[in-house]
Amino acid sequence: MAQFKRVMSIVVKGLLALVLVMAALPAVTGNQYIYRAFRATYLKGHTTANIDDASAFDQRIVKAGTPQPWPVSPFYNQTPVPADLVAWHEQFGTAAWLVVHDGQVLQERYFAPYTAESRTNSFSVAKTVTTMLAGAAVADGYLLSFDEPVSDFIQEWVRNPRGGKATFAQFSAMSAGHNWTESYYLPLNPTAELYYGDQAEAQVLAAGFERDPGKEYEYNSAGTQVLAVALRRALQRKNPQLTLAQYLSEKFWAPLGMEHDAIWTVDRPDGMEKAFCCIYATARDYARLGQLLLQGGQWQGKQLLDAGFVARMSLPDLQPFYGHSLWMDHTYKHPFYLFQGHLGQYIIVVPKEQLVVVRLGQTRDKDRAGEMLPKEIYRYVDAAVEAARQAAAAAPVAVPVAAPTAAATPLTAG
Repeated sequence: MAQFKRVMSIVVKGLLALVLVMAALPAVTGNQYIYRAFRATYLKGHTTANIDDASAFDQRIVKAGTPQPWPVSPFYNQTPVPADLVAWHEQFGTAAWLVVHDGQVLQERYFAPYTAESRTNSFSVAKTVTTMLAGAAVADGYLLSFDEPVSDFIQEWVRNPRGGKATFAQFSAMSAGHNWTESYYLPLNPTAELYYGDQAEAQVLAAGFERDPGKEYEYNSAGTQVLAVALRRALQRKNPQLTLAQYLSEKFWAPLGMEHDAIWTVDRPDGMEKAFCCIYATARDYARLGQLLLQGGQWQGKQLLDAGFVARMSLPDLQPFYGHSLWMDHTYKHPFYLFQGHLGQYIIVVPKEQLVVVRLGQTRDKDRAGEMLPKEIYRYVDAAVEAARQAAAAAPVAVPVAAPTAAATPLTAG
């Protein structure tokens, strides 16, 4: 018995020593961000970042102005979401489903515990928003043009033979040649460090270049963060206190009449916005971003974003499926483009049908069409088009419904 106790004591001490070593390893290796990754994600049962993790990070508020509630279609929720699509939403953890047709909310459904008030993570939808801010900065004179080299503001790259030539447009189109490894499911990788770490600017500027800019497409989250570094420096060259969150409020969030403030997480309190990922907003407010592009950058008689810039964003660059921070399939029977984020955050614009479709959720079907766009996107496009056509067919006999108020209880699944 005494020998057994001695053996167990050695085993326990060994295990404790191993735990201490493992706990100290991130700090010793310079990977302290792993502590936050475990707190925010892995210890909560997730294998990757999730749509509800805003509280794990420092934040800036994107202030809304005077709310402009969405007009509601006379056929609001009178075109039912098909049962098989409801089951699909439930299977893949959809949080919100919203269809806007002709500038009016046609379908709206939320899946518990999410409601119309829920602000969830945009993930890479923020990339598109960052490109939109770059377009606004050109119009405001902060940038000479979208094709201006980022080295005009990133002096560290002026003498870099590749970095000195890379432009805002190339970073937006994922063709800048920036050296990066994109990965979402392992804690020890550059993308995880960018997401959970506190040195976003230093990390992406240190990555360097692996090819000449403008030659090849490669999806690269860090590239959008580089774009944001240069954009922030351009803004602060003229207005030292202006943050990206404030500029987003000024250019889009307030003028679009968003109904809620948004959250934009930052790498540290005195740091910068994580432009490659992390805006948290409601489904109805996300829809306004799509509606703005659908309307060529115009909102209530004001040109918030140059129409030519919107057109450039939504046309292919080096690949038929990607323009400037927008994904697309212009060859589909219902041509569309979209903002797309990790785990299936979508703002889909179907111009010929005057549709904006928002799907937010906890995960998505990974099956892809043409190896690039998830097949479920086509399912969502088809469902929205069918709903719009059903509403049009019912127009002569439909009975208008009252627009829901801000206090109305949102529809939920079940």
